[in-house]
Amino acid sequence: MANIKELKENIKYFLNSRGFMALLLIVTIMSFGFTLTHPTISVDDTAMDFYYRQNELLTQGRFFQVFIDKILGIYNFRPFVLDFFAILCLMAAAVLWCSLFKKVSDNKLKLIGYLFFACFFVSYPLITEIFIYMGSDFEIGLGHAMIPLILFILSSNTKKLNQPGLYLGASFLIALTLSLYESFADVYLFGIFAILILRFLYSDDSRKFKDVFLRGLYFVVPLIIGIIFRLLIDTSLKLALHLGTSTNASKEIHWDHGIVQDLPKLFHGVVLNYFYNALVYLPITFLVIAIGATLFLTFWQGFKYRSSTIAVLYLGSILSLFSLTILQGIDTPYRACSVFSVFTAYVFMLLLQFVEEGKFRIAVKKGFVVVLCIFLIWQVNDINKWFYVDYMRYEEEVNVVNQVAAEIRSNYDLEKPVVFLGDYKLSDNINQYTYAENSSLAGELYNNLTGNKPKGKYAYKFVQTNGDSFLDWAVGWNFKDNVSEAHKFFKDLGYDFKADNYDMRKKAYLLTKDKPAWPKKGSIFETDEFIVVNFGISDKFANQVHLNE
Repeated sequence: MANIKELKENIKYFLNSRGFMALLLIVTIMSFGFTLTHPTISVDDTAMDFYYRQNELLTQGRFFQVFIDKILGIYNFRPFVLDFFAILCLMAAAVLWCSLFKKVSDNKLKLIGYLFFACFFVSYPLITEIFIYMGSDFEIGLGHAMIPLILFILSSNTKKLNQPGLYLGASFLIALTLSLYESFADVYLFGIFAILILRFLYSDDSRKFKDVFLRGLYFVVPLIIGIIFRLLIDTSLKLALHLGTSTNASKEIHWDHGIVQDLPKLFHGVVLNYFYNALVYLPITFLVIAIGATLFLTFWQGFKYRSSTIAVLYLGSILSLFSLTILQGIDTPYRACSVFSVFTAYVFMLLLQFVEEGKFRIAVKKGFVVVLCIFLIWQVNDINKWFYVDYMRYEEEVNVVNQVAAEIRSNYDLEKPVVFLGDYKLSDNINQYTYAENSSLAGELYNNLTGNKPKGKYAYKFVQTNGDSFLDWAVGWNFKDNVSEAHKFFKDLGYDFKADNYDMRKKAYLLTKDKPAWPKKGSIFETDEFIVVNFGISDKFANQVHLNE
């Protein structure tokens, strides 16, 4: 096929560009070198058997991951391997996106623009919100690589809509990609707008709105078919294996109370995630800058070309970022915002291209490159910060496990099961990185505009999974009828205490409500049936108890 041949040629072009590949490799190593060599146990790491071999992922509709595990057997807690595969996929995704842009722009973009796109893409810090989930990092990297591959294949000829073989093949690949992570639908949607913008600017295609719309429809149809394929495969597997549907993946629609009630909640979540957090969270800062730049391009190029079409394309690219948020009626968690890295890198690439094409002085052009270099250094520094925070969190919790285990071994009957309960609270050494202080601009605005009355020095937590406690997640009620994930954590660290069961946890909860929280004296106590470790019974933990009764 001609498009496959062109894809190989484009990939070869970038692989043979020594400066491009050398700098991409350097940025990638600087971004992921620390976490690759300093593995941690984070959320879900101890539960891979539950997800991959007890059919939890199949009940979530993520069948492609299970298929990969059946073939390769890589989904175990194996530090380095999954992370390394994920990083290779991210680098491949960067090259594939650049190959796609080279094709649809008729090779009009400058190599330096591709270089900055690739480097900004692989180092975008928001990926740390999901990368620390070792069972998810490879699927995120693989999905990022599959989207530009699919779009490149479809870009072979958008003037013909009668290619059923190409359509069905691309649709099947889309179904597999969405079964890795549903939020890749956002990435695909943005990819459509990215293609249409470059074709509008640099190809000989018609710029009439109707013609551009039909070209976009050419890409949308396989997405719709792919969603249907995914649903059919998912339903067939569940019927064949007699499986239910999991509620653990947070895919529910939240418009059930009506727009009057749900819209204010959605608005509050969006303002928190993209207004306050833009003041304290670098990936969101860069996202907002990129959105602002896109709005500028909307007006500038709309007037330049005297066309509403290009304005619609730019606005559509922004809208694609929040398509899941709009669909679900709730702000999309950062760990599912895979599209932000592609969008931000794409906008910076376009801005550099326009500066290079413009009639600016050499000093201005060099100055803009220097600014992008500074932004890139900030990104690399920030992604390392979050990986280091996760490592400090892990070290702190390892220390807690060692102290708790030492006390149990010294003072209690090891023939009895150990019940872990409560919500472990991380120290301020971690919280200082993950919370906005009241005295900060974000904290002051948040408190003043929301009427929040601060009880401590922090206004709110601005990250979502970064810096989250593993023990807080592991203790208690994660997976019914399974051994507590806290027990698995203790066992991984060399403390093979006798495991409890679900009924014991319920009994222990009734005995623990008025007990002090660890590390206070009395937080570990013994009954005739079991030993109890109380990390602190909060309202959140109590609600989990009632939900699981």
